[in-house]
Amino acid sequence: MWLLLFLFFAKPVFAQGSPDLYTQYRNDYLYQRDQYQQFYDDYLNKKDIYTKYASVTAEKDKILAAKNVFLSQNIMLKSYLMTLRTILQESPDNQAEIQKYENWLSTQNQLIPSLNTTASVKVWSTTFEKQYIAIQTTLYTGLVQSQINRRLKTLDEIKKLADQAGVEWSSSFSLKQGEINKYFELAIDACHQNQRRDQFSNFYPEAKKYLDSADTNMKSLIADLKSIIIKNNN
Repeated sequence: MWLLLFLFFAKPVFAQGSPDLYTQYRNDYLYQRDQYQQFYDDYLNKKDIYTKYASVTAEKDKILAAKNVFLSQNIMLKSYLMTLRTILQESPDNQAEIQKYENWLSTQNQLIPSLNTTASVKVWSTTFEKQYIAIQTTLYTGLVQSQINRRLKTLDEIKKLADQAGVEWSSSFSLKQGEINKYFELAIDACHQNQRRDQFSNFYPEAKKYLDSADTNMKSLIADLKSIIIKNNN
């Protein structure tokens, strides 16, 4: 499931002083991801041994390995959420929602050490799977919002460039700006689809289509502005 975590494909927009924090959290996430993989590989090994021998000792080793995986995955996921929260400085609602799940993961890591039976491990795993649907929804919604924020910054820079060049923001520019903002709204709407109880429905590809359409309109806006600036300078 961790293949779903693809935070680092987009250039973030930061408040003053945030880049260093982003780098710190990102590096921590990458480290925790590697740690998780090691714990997971160890769990698979202990599980195979238990399957072969079914001894009490092998079961205890498997339970301990499972607990290590749970702890590691929660630390890794929390690191990821903290990184995402760093690039959402201008979106307090998204930040608050992410913080809620960071706190939940921390609380769970206080409970995991007390799991000492196969049954308790299975119960916790089921609890996590259900909660992870909500975490994924929050995570992908944050990713979409962070990309919208980045594009809004670009749109502001385009308008500043027009102003500096003495180009009036004409009705045609305003129309394209409105179309771009409409695609942003559709991308956010895509994040609000209902989720099933037992399986996450990945809405990101649909939201990404609207973001791509916004990009197309933004490129057209830039091309039109460039054409006018060149014409005015001749």
